[in-house]
This record gives sequence, C-alpha cells and structure tokens, in this order.
Amino acid sequence: MNYIGEATWIGEAGRIFTSLAFVTALASALFYYLTLKSQNADYQKTGRILFYLHTFSVVAVVALMLVMLTGHYFEYDYAWKHTSRNLENKYIFSAFWEGQEGSFILWIFWHAVLFLIFPLARHRFEAPVLMIGLLVQAFLVSMILGIYPFGVKIGSSPFVLIRELPENIGLPWTKMEDYLQKLPGFMDGRGLNPLLQNYWMTIHPPTLFLGFASTVIPFAFALGSLVQRDYKGWLKPALPWTYFALGVLGAGILMGGAWAYESLSFGGFWAWDPVENASLVPWLTLAASAHLMMIAINKGTALRTSYWMLFLTYFFILYSTFLTRSGVLGDASVHSFVDLGLNGQLLALLFFFLLLPFGLFAVRYKAILDKTEDETLYSREFWMFVGALILLVSGFQIIFSTSIPVINKLIGPEGLVKLLPEKLAPPVDAVKHYNSFQLPFAVIITLFMAFGQFLSYRQKKANQFWKNISLSIAVSVLVSLPFILIFKMWKYPLYSLLTFTSALALVSNMDFWLRIVRGNWAVSGASIAHAGFGLMMLGTVVSQANQKIITKNKTYIAENIPASENILMERGDTLSMEPYLVTWSDTWQENHRRYYKVDFLKEKNGQLAHAFSVVPHIQINDRMGLVAEPGTKHYLHKDIYTFLSYASDVQNRNSPDGYGDEMEFMMAKGDTFIVDRYFMVLDSIIANTSRDPRTKEIKTIEIEAVLKLMSSTGNRYEVRPKYYLDESNIVNHVDAISEEAGIKVRFKDINQEQNKLVFTTWKKLNDGPDFIIMKAIVFPAINLLWTGIVMMTLGIFLSVYQRYKTQRR
Repeated sequence: MNYIGEATWIGEAGRIFTSLAFVTALASALFYYLTLKSQNADYQKTGRILFYLHTFSVVAVVALMLVMLTGHYFEYDYAWKHTSRNLENKYIFSAFWEGQEGSFILWIFWHAVLFLIFPLARHRFEAPVLMIGLLVQAFLVSMILGIYPFGVKIGSSPFVLIRELPENIGLPWTKMEDYLQKLPGFMDGRGLNPLLQNYWMTIHPPTLFLGFASTVIPFAFALGSLVQRDYKGWLKPALPWTYFALGVLGAGILMGGAWAYESLSFGGFWAWDPVENASLVPWLTLAASAHLMMIAINKGTALRTSYWMLFLTYFFILYSTFLTRSGVLGDASVHSFVDLGLNGQLLALLFFFLLLPFGLFAVRYKAILDKTEDETLYSREFWMFVGALILLVSGFQIIFSTSIPVINKLIGPEGLVKLLPEKLAPPVDAVKHYNSFQLPFAVIITLFMAFGQFLSYRQKKANQFWKNISLSIAVSVLVSLPFILIFKMWKYPLYSLLTFTSALALVSNMDFWLRIVRGNWAVSGASIAHAGFGLMMLGTVVSQANQKIITKNKTYIAENIPASENILMERGDTLSMEPYLVTWSDTWQENHRRYYKVDFLKEKNGQLAHAFSVVPHIQINDRMGLVAEPGTKHYLHKDIYTFLSYASDVQNRNSPDGYGDEMEFMMAKGDTFIVDRYFMVLDSIIANTSRDPRTKEIKTIEIEAVLKLMSSTGNRYEVRPKYYLDESNIVNHVDAISEEAGIKVRFKDINQEQNKLVFTTWKKLNDGPDFIIMKAIVFPAINLLWTGIVMMTLGIFLSVYQRYKTQRR
C-alpha cells in the first residue's frame, strides 16, 4: 500500500546511514588494530578512510533527525513524541536529545568530532586511540540500529514510523492510505516536556554529552598503551585530554545545576537526584585520575594507580548510562529515561569495557614498572595521592547509595541471587543523607587544595611550608569569621569548618599564584581552578546552610502546602512578608506560559516604596499538566527565589464540576488518610450481590465503603462511595460528595494483592476571587557559588592550554 503524505525517504536514508556508521566503525577499528600489530602504513590509510566514511554517516544521521523534527513529520514516532507545531524553533534541539535515541546520537556525534582531530593532525597515537574509541563507537551506534536478527532486538531506531511499532501493527487505521490527512492524532505531535523548554536545556545536555564523549580519549590512551606495551609514553599526551574532559564534564554537570535553579521549583540547584549523582561520580574519579597522572609524569610513581583510576572512571561513565537508561531508576528519579528494551545491550557495553581494560591490565601488571620511593609528609605527591583516594571514597559512597535499586534487583529478596533477607531502603531524606557523608569529604578535599600548592615534588622542610602558608591561614580566618558569626554557623561545627577550609582553599591558592610564583601564567591553571573550587564550596555552604523561607501564611492553607512556608494572596491584596510587603499586581499569558507579577514593597519615611518585582510563571501543558518555574531577584549578596505552589486561575480551568486537586491512595478497614483538612477513616464495608436464580452464580457485585470525615475542630461527616461490577464484568462507580466538607470521593478499585481499597478524592475549588500561593526563599551569598564555578572551569581549561603548550615544546 502506498501511504499518502509519508516521507519514507527520511527513515530509509536514516537506517542506511546508521548501518553504514556501525559497519565502518567496526571496520576502521579493525584496520587500526592491524596497524598496531603490523606497523603497516597501508592499514592505517584504510582505517582512516573508513573513519572518514563513518563520520560522514554520523553527520548524515544528525541532519536527517533535524529534517524530521523541524519538518514536523509526525508519521515518525520520535517526531510525534517529542515535538509539536507550536513548539518554538529554539527548542527543537531540546527535542532532539529528549529521547534515548536522540541522546545516543548526540553522544555518537561528539565522539566523531573529537576523533576527527587525530587523523587530521596525524597524531602519533592515532591508531591506538581510534582503535579503542571506534570500538566504543560501534557499541553506541548499535543502540540506534533498531534491527531484529533471529528475533533478538538490537537497538531502538529513531526512524521508525508509528504504524511500524509492534503495538500498532494490524490496527484498522494502518490500512488507511490517507491516515495522515484523516486522523486528527497525526496532525500534531505530543510536544516537548515543559521542563525542557528552557534555554539551559539547549546547552546543558550537549555540554554534558561532550564531557561523556571526551572521557573516552584518556581511557583510549591508557588502554591503547597496554595493547602497544608503551607504559609511559601515553601519559603526557593524554593529560591535556584528561583536563579537557574534566572541565567539560564539570561544566555540563554545573549547567544542570543552573537549569534546576532557574527552572525547577524544588528550591535550589542540587537535590542529590540519582541521575545527578551518576554524572558526578565519574567527574570525581576523573579529577583523581588527572592528579595521579601528574604524579606519574613528575615522579614516575602511581603509574599503575593511574591506569585503574582511568579505567574505573570510564566504567562509571558507562554505569551512569545504564542507570539512567535501563529504567531501574524510574521510581527514584524524574530524570531517568524509560526502558526501551536495551538492557541487554547496555549490560554488554558495561561489562565488555569493564573486563577488557582490567583484564589486560592484570595481564600486563608486572610489566608496568612503578618507582618505589618513600614519600615524605611534606611532599606534594604524597598528599595528591591521598587526595585522589579521598575522591574515590567520596564517589563510592555516592554511587553505593544511588545504586540501592540495582542492588535490590541483583541480590535482594526478589533479585537474581537472593542474598539479602529484605530490600535495602533508599534514603528517606536524600539531601540529609548525602550531606552527612559528603560534608566531611568536602572539608578534607578543600583542605588538601589549600596546602597542596605550597608543597613541591621534592622533599621540603616543614618550617618553609608553614612559613609560606601562615599568611593564607590568617587571611582565611578573617574571611570566614564574618560568615560564621553573621549567620550563626558556630552552632554547626561542620558547617563552620567547611566555611574556613573553603576560604583557605580560595585564599591560599590565590596567595600562591600572586606572592610565591608572582602571577606566572605558566603555572596559573591549577591555582585558579583550586581557588575557584574553594569559592564554589564557600558559596555552597553559606547559601544552602543559611537559606531562609520568608513566606508564612496566618491561616491553614492545605495539607500538602504548609502555611509555615507559603503565603496565599488574592490579586491586589498587600500582605506582610518580613522585611517586605507584597502584592500580586498583574497576570498575563504568552502562548502556553502564564505569568504572575508580584511586587515587593518596603517602607521608607513612613510611605511604601517599590523595592523590586518578581515574575514566576506556570507552563500550561494539557498532556503533562502544570509546571511552575521560578522568578528570582538577583542581588550581589543574595537571591530572593520565588515560585508558585498554586494558582487558582489555571488549576481550576479543567474542572467542570468545581472539584480538583486529585489524590489517589489505598486503605484497609480502620486506616486513616488526610484529605485537605480532614482525617478520613474507612469505617466499614458493605457488600451486596445478586445471583442468577437458576445457576446461583453471582451476577453483580455492589460494594459500599463507609468513610468518616473528621476535622480538627470536631466537625464530622460521612460519605458512601459505591463500586459496581455488572454481569459483563464492567466496573461502574457512584461518587460520594460531602458539600459541607467540600470533598468528593470515588471508590476506584480493589487491590487484591494488598487486600486494600483504592480511592480517589477531589476537594472543592475556590468559587471566589482568584488567588495564588507563593513560596519565597532567600539564598545568601549564592553569587559566590556561580563565580566559583566560572573561575574553576576557566582554571581547568587554562591547565589544558598550558599542558598542550608544554607537550608541543
């Protein structure tokens, strides 16, 4: 059948170029391997030509994806799921990498771009690096093949037509040649997730994936050197790439924090989300790898440790990929992808690049000669080595807690190997859990950064060290003391200590650069990066430990909206919010965004004067619901961060009967659940059945739940929702409404596994004037955090440039 209007050429070309990219990656890797084995230049030329063909194929796949998305070809499942006609053009890129297939293509594209540098520059490590890199690339391209050899699924292609999906094959509409013109469902797409419609999401994912992609190069240098049996020559050329990967990956992670701060309403830039953790851990071990490689270059020690730390880093890169893409974190993180049936391939990728490097490392272990010198307490390499181990232990704690869902599936009571008597419970308060472990690590790491620059790779006497650092200690006390006193941080010794060590890391590194080496740019990268990290940690501890919620309501609001953290405002009202007065002054809508202008006023000379305004807004998405985005007032010394917990004018828009705020829960007889301001108790269950007079079989079932509603002021009401099952096993409901309580209840289902009843409740929406509920948080000194991030990133890239210049010389 010839379908009218389908652009099948996009899918056909996409599949051809994907297959070509897979084949050429494998073939090129093979010829580069033959180059190493035979030292035959012809093999290298062939490998190079195949790599160029691979790169062309990858670029073609990217171009076809962009054509499909920008052209609104909704016959393709990927375009239909991630775009719509009203999606702003600037967010097409966000739609590109919103899905698993698109993010894999982004990763593959960055690999091709980075690998291209080696043949173009005729790099002497071209063969070993591209041999390993293209082997990784072949695994990644297999993730988007979308083929079924012998009935086994290999990859998930973005070039699949909706009618080709297994669940749609054979449906009546697939036999309509003009389904694109006749069926409204194909005239527009589902659209992009509102959370991703933000400028940060056009730059954060590509930066993060460039970081993921760049880590393969130092990994390939190390693994390729084992194949070549060249155990030291790889260190100097690999070190600039290690710093480059460290800088880009760090920038990508921190861009995600900036996106969360500007777009999400959890009130901060870091929530210890499992997906955040999965990208942070390889950054920590990569930082450890860079420092170990410097020891190996300068002293000839820690060579073996450099190998396995780099291998471990790349394992964590692949493990984070498994965590976020396998669906195992689906219940633990809102950022994880859904399972596309690629778990087998993801595990194959993970274990192949775990066993290959560590297996070859074990085989070559005795040939890798490390110098064995006793390090002194005042040598730089000793503390760098200890610091690297601290980073490893810090990363291990994060990855262990993050991996609890994986551990349960492997060795839990229902796992593959039933070793644990009960499931491990994930932390109830993730922020508190991780902070309790990571704060001490942060103190140690900032302390090491503070005094590390004053040590040398040669033995140094203690008196010279203390003479050099004493000024920095004194200045750091003066810098940190005001923060500790003003914010009363002396009540929390660990916060106070981290404030001091962070200030010391900042001051001592700047002191070293300005006073000891007299501003020599040739050695400035490490000092600026470490000073930036200290400033970032100072901003983090001060802003997060001392954040203050300034919104409070005088009366009860709702069970899930505490009055101690929110304020309810009707339009035009002026309410107190110490040290301000606030008023909701204006509302307007632009496309699917509804904006709420809130003015902050201050009293001056007995009169109210306008201080500033914030404009938090809500994205309205009929498929994904409402998404609140913050409005923030930035000052040099603080931020006032606001977002809407509720807005009646948009919450009530789809409520024909005047009830909203749906909640669903399960109850057994005698259980209590809080609904709005009422305790709801399942008092009793009344069941009635009707039987066939001839066969005596049950024909219909009617179950009535008797629910008691009790308020804290003593008011009591009763509701009796009913659940019907008729002769055809069709379920019907009779909802119960208590007008006095303003509660509607539905007896929705019966959970036979847990022997509980499932209820849905709605509460009466406000019939009066529109109102908003707003939360406002003050983050003191948060600009120190953002400035430190920029400073640290610049320092890392300056180190890349300095290492590159040194290598060229």
